[in-house]
Amino acid sequence: ANGNGNGRGDEKGMTATAPPPHVFGVADAAYRGMMRGLDFVRTRTEQDKKQDDVSSADVFANQSILVSGESGAGKTVTTRYIMQYLAALSKKVDDSHLYHQNDRHPPQLLDGSKNNQSSIEQRVLQSNTILESFGNARTLRNDNSSRFGKFIELRFSERGRLMGASIDTYLLEKARIVSHTCGERTYHVFYQVLAKGSLSAADRKNFFIHNTSAEDFAITTAMAADGKHKQSSGNQSQLCQSGFDDHAKMFGELRTAMNVMGLTRQEQMEIFRVVCGLLHLSNLTLEDAFLDANDGEECYLNKNHSSLGPALTLLGVSYEALNTAVTRVQFKAVDELVKKHLNSAQAVRAVQALIKGAYDSIFSLLVNRVNSSIVGSFEGRHSTAAFIGLLDIFGFESFDKNSFEQLCINYCNESLQQQFNRFVFKLEQQEYKREGINWEFIEFADNQDILDLIDKKHGGILTILDEQCMLGMRCNDRTFVSAVYDKCKSSSDRFQANTKQKAQGKFSIRHYAGIVEYDTAGFMEKNKDEIPMEASELFANSSCDFIRHLAIVIASKMHGNSNDNNNTVDKPPPQSSSIKRRAFKSSISRVSVGGQFACQLQKLRRRIDETHPHYVRCLKPNDQLRPDRFDPNIVVDQLRCGGILEAIRVSRAGFPQRYTFEHFVARFGVLSSTLNAASSGYQPCRPQRIKLGPINTPLKQKAPLKYRPDPKKECETLVKLIARWIVTEREKQTQGILEDEEDEETCQTDSLSPRSFWKNHQSPPKSKKSPKIIQTPVEVSKVGIQVGATKVFLLQETFDTIERVRGQVLSVNATKIASLIRMFLSRVRYLAMLRAFRRDGKTKTRRRLADEIEMLRSASDTKENDCNRSVNTFVGSYESKSFSHLEKMSSNCSEPQEFQWVSVGHGRFVKRGQSACFDNFQAL
Repeated sequence: ANGNGNGRGDEKGMTATAPPPHVFGVADAAYRGMMRGLDFVRTRTEQDKKQDDVSSADVFANQSILVSGESGAGKTVTTRYIMQYLAALSKKVDDSHLYHQNDRHPPQLLDGSKNNQSSIEQRVLQSNTILESFGNARTLRNDNSSRFGKFIELRFSERGRLMGASIDTYLLEKARIVSHTCGERTYHVFYQVLAKGSLSAADRKNFFIHNTSAEDFAITTAMAADGKHKQSSGNQSQLCQSGFDDHAKMFGELRTAMNVMGLTRQEQMEIFRVVCGLLHLSNLTLEDAFLDANDGEECYLNKNHSSLGPALTLLGVSYEALNTAVTRVQFKAVDELVKKHLNSAQAVRAVQALIKGAYDSIFSLLVNRVNSSIVGSFEGRHSTAAFIGLLDIFGFESFDKNSFEQLCINYCNESLQQQFNRFVFKLEQQEYKREGINWEFIEFADNQDILDLIDKKHGGILTILDEQCMLGMRCNDRTFVSAVYDKCKSSSDRFQANTKQKAQGKFSIRHYAGIVEYDTAGFMEKNKDEIPMEASELFANSSCDFIRHLAIVIASKMHGNSNDNNNTVDKPPPQSSSIKRRAFKSSISRVSVGGQFACQLQKLRRRIDETHPHYVRCLKPNDQLRPDRFDPNIVVDQLRCGGILEAIRVSRAGFPQRYTFEHFVARFGVLSSTLNAASSGYQPCRPQRIKLGPINTPLKQKAPLKYRPDPKKECETLVKLIARWIVTEREKQTQGILEDEEDEETCQTDSLSPRSFWKNHQSPPKSKKSPKIIQTPVEVSKVGIQVGATKVFLLQETFDTIERVRGQVLSVNATKIASLIRMFLSRVRYLAMLRAFRRDGKTKTRRRLADEIEMLRSASDTKENDCNRSVNTFVGSYESKSFSHLEKMSSNCSEPQEFQWVSVGHGRFVKRGQSACFDNFQAL
């Protein structure tokens, strides 16, 4: 792994070594980088955005992870692990803030259906299973090779919750659908459907695949040397490990993934029905009529073939319509529609084009259906804030025979390698020079000349191919390769073609990963990728609804719109007249496969340039994929060809972490109080009170714009403070080793008892205090920090240390805030308990006094002497009773009496009334 995925050091921090590179570390670095970018965006006010001279594009919240390597190096598995890690991080985020209190339902899908049984994380992970079944195949180098590229965009909320995703695919290898060499296979789904135990007996009978296997169909058997499908490709892989032979188990996983995506059983059966129909269609044979006609030889489908009836039934077409579609061609000449018969060789290619077009349409429909299931329809406050893009694209390929597909694949790898060079070497060194950073420039191999050789306007191989295709039937593969020899051999040193290669129509290109020889046979046909107009009309008139939906996709591709995201299964079937109108398109205006792929690649690179990229380089330990076998020569070649060795040199000497001045102060300004800010003169912004509401983050108080300090000076002050602290920590670690040695000697010689210690009046030993922060100026470049013209540059080790300390400071402050809040809540509970206790005490006192009064009332019915005795007793105990008690005693009088308060000295008062019952109080 290569990129910003360095692991975190231990808690001791300064000299800790990072763990070995791991794919989880790269995913974690991308996720944390996204959260840091979002945090910076949230802390900026509207006034800051208007007044900032530095563009906000310098801080990327969007991230991308580019997984690259040779075929069979493990890119698909690595991408799967990255998605699982990011999904696990998303699940840890509290999702209670995503929905209203009265609207706590899972997000509604774009197609209107609701998937309550599966979360968005599950649907995103299950999408890999569907795409691998329909887009992966066995090659000579890999049992599960991705024969298409994909860019997965995982969209996250401001809190880091996975909200949805989208998948863009690139260049499905259509030639593998109908032909492959010995030891290879076509796409997995064909073998999964045919595996015993995958479908029920009734379904196998309905699909006419009972008592059949992969050896019974042409597209699931390898191509022999004579061009016929005779050899089985089942168990002839040259690889040691073969973990993709349990097709029944893989088919069960496929069905589970389709259920998670919301595909009904009927929709699934329609897809498998067409797949089985294509299997039977590949077995059809042709018979020549040998008719001498003006429009050439005539041929027709063999009516007696056993696969003809199942193919017609499964595809929902008639024999006449299918025979016309594959044995005749019609084209528009001026204003007249011309029909022409095809010979046997041309008709075979027409059948193959029909199979490739149908399968490619199935793949496109599945991609669109997956996207509609995982995208999520969030609006307003539910909208996504940032994304992490995962690029899993085909690796560099070089076989015994390399054709048009290998040229496009290697062109893609060259383009991504150029983007890697541009990011790691060119932009890094240019930015260091622009910012005034002390830097020694590193020479690197640039592959821009290879890209010019392939896609240069009016001089590249792909542009020459497009020009030849526009000229129509006047040009062929021979005229194309002759034009390539004339224009490319003298213009580029990367192009090679000797006399033998020219005689065979071949040429070689010296790629960054090695020399590859290409055979131009079939370049013109593959670049045009023409689907017969009769094929779209054939599917448009089918009795099967799903087949008619395939006609929409075929017609849109013929119309030049291959990325139609509206091609869903729920669309109404098209009319044959509309299909026919779409089909008529000039070859000059039709987009070729090479041109379309070049445009997709340019868009992909622009999307990557708008993100902060992370790189994962997958390496093969050996070519046989044997476990516990490491071939150093193969590994070194991959490191050298991929530019890893030069990238390591740049990474060691460079500054991978950089911040704008405002972003640096906003993120690390919290360290000022901890790192003795008073001595440095740096005064942090005073936070306001915490507001309990939708936003519970303390907002930094912004001074008026004209009184606000210069961000650069403020940043330089903070950088000097951090640099002094780092130097102090390093000295502390150096002194700590010496002090540990001195402590051991002291413990052996100076061991006194407490009595002898105080008897001898010895002074206590001096406590070991950590050294104070150095106040002398420190050169910040020595600690791995450099201040440029607009940014602060940090070494990875220095950045990890500062981030660790920042996390500790935030943790301590959060603990203090939590303790104060807990104290406040505990005091509120205590006061409530105290008030309740007082209320209970008063109630008990009233009850006791009421009992005494009741006793006096009962005594009033006795003799007068007894009553006086009770009163005297009461008066004798007056000193220990309250005035309120005396007032309640006065209520025992039979008649209401008037009285007045009379002072008796020492601040005491008594009541004097006219009633005889108060005469006893007058003595007081």
